[in-house]
Amino acid sequence: MKTISIILLFITLFSYSVKAQKYPVVVLPGEQKVLKPDFDTLWVLKDSQLKKAIISAKKLKISEEINAELYKKVDLLEQKNLIKDSLIIDLKEDRKFYENKWNTCQQDVDILIKQNKKQKLFKNIALAGVVVAFIAGFLIK
Repeated sequence: MKTISIILLFITLFSYSVKAQKYPVVVLPGEQKVLKPDFDTLWVLKDSQLKKAIISAKKLKISEEINAELYKKVDLLEQKNLIKDSLIIDLKEDRKFYENKWNTCQQDVDILIKQNKKQKLFKNIALAGVVVAFIAGFLIK
């Protein structure tokens, strides 16, 4: 039973391939041929139309290749943008760190300036005291 079904399958496939027409079929001017479009759509074209169709197909193929390359470039640029965006985020964090350090240092400098002014005031008072003590010691003698 299995062998009969296998033989019938091979006969069916073989008859289908024998029945199929081979394309392209060339019909020269003044010649007639009978074609049966059972499974395919048949087109009748002049030589000029065929040449235009071939040229258009080649242009389409080239355009598709260019399009594929452009998609690759777009992907590459998007990857570069992601890398640069992450770099920007890192640099912003670094900038915040250094701004905080700058502000801390600025506060320390302001405190040191106040301390320096106090020390100058005390130094000037001490010098004035030395001068007054010198004059007082001179006058008391």
